[in-house]
Amino acid sequence: VYEKGGIRKSTTSCNISIALARRGKKVLQIGCDPKHDSTFTLTGFLIPTIIDTLQVKDYHYEDVWPEDVIYKGYGGVDCVEAGGPPAGAGCGGYVVGETIKLLKELNAFYEYDIILFDVLGDVVCGGFAAPLNYVDYCIIITDNGFDALFAANRISASVREKSNTHPLRLAGLVGNRTSERDLIDKYVESCPMPVLEVLPLVEDIRISRVKGKTLFEMAEYQENLNYVFIPREIPDRELFSLPSDFYLNVNLENPEKVMLEEQNVPSLGFTVI
Repeated sequence: VYEKGGIRKSTTSCNISIALARRGKKVLQIGCDPKHDSTFTLTGFLIPTIIDTLQVKDYHYEDVWPEDVIYKGYGGVDCVEAGGPPAGAGCGGYVVGETIKLLKELNAFYEYDIILFDVLGDVVCGGFAAPLNYVDYCIIITDNGFDALFAANRISASVREKSNTHPLRLAGLVGNRTSERDLIDKYVESCPMPVLEVLPLVEDIRISRVKGKTLFEMAEYQENLNYVFIPREIPDRELFSLPSDFYLNVNLENPEKVMLEEQNVPSLGFTVI
């Protein structure tokens, strides 16, 4: 999952990780941003980073164990933060590369059904592009503004370059925090790619970030979030439409019933959060 800072890609990534875990997948989320806050809403705190651990171990990779760098988050999602150098010093992209190197040595890539990289996409240098060497699909989070789409264009160019030598594909764009999509549509006319969904500004998601929780965790004790659940029998692609479909119908008495009718899915296929 790539995009420039401030688009809420980390918040989106955490909720995607929980959604996949609720569908029975073993999930690892790797934060690739020097701010090391990708997994904050999964763990509730800023976990120690891989670069911090390596410094403590004096960069002896053989002395690092999985439990030193992998932390259990909400819903059973495992979490890793690459971290980065102090502000104004060093290279954050280099740290991302070292993170991948360490996780490979720990055989972490073979322990999970889903590995989700949450990557800062403002600068697509070699280090920040390193996750593209190991993934099957790239999702770009954007909004309806020029700056975010400019960054999306650079990311898609990186995906195209990497796809020449790796089995990588661009899954598509997710428009976030916008009810308009005119610039998004204009962009995909020039650079054809799927638009997975355009999500409105959901106040509940903003609040969940402030509270350090995913929307799914908040839904366990807030009745107004009764629209948050994971259907198990519909294709993964259609999962992206659920947040907007339900949020736009939150005043309905039985939003689950509405989605069942729209998707023609038996009610036994759903787990209500």
